[in-house]
Amino acid sequence: MQASKKSKKKKKATSLKQSKKQSVSYVCFVCHEKEEIPLSVVRDFDLMDDGDPTTPPMFSCEKCGGKMYPEYYKGVHGVEYKLSDVL
Repeated sequence: MQASKKSKKKKKATSLKQSKKQSVSYVCFVCHEKEEIPLSVVRDFDLMDDGDPTTPPMFSCEKCGGKMYPEYYKGVHGVEYKLSDVL
């Protein structure tokens, strides 16, 4: 019974970590610039996107115009996106 309580706590900790932060770190594929995008903005784009759920909300780099990918983002449909998975 103890093991199930621990696994529930770990799952909660991950989603709480993201909500406490209130922003999502994005990294540019071209120039590697980092940018903090407000979590509310990322979620709004995620909700509006009717496209492929395997692709996270993406933004353009303000420095070079390249595509930016989130370091970590758990989408509104429960899909987790990690930069380490695409590099």
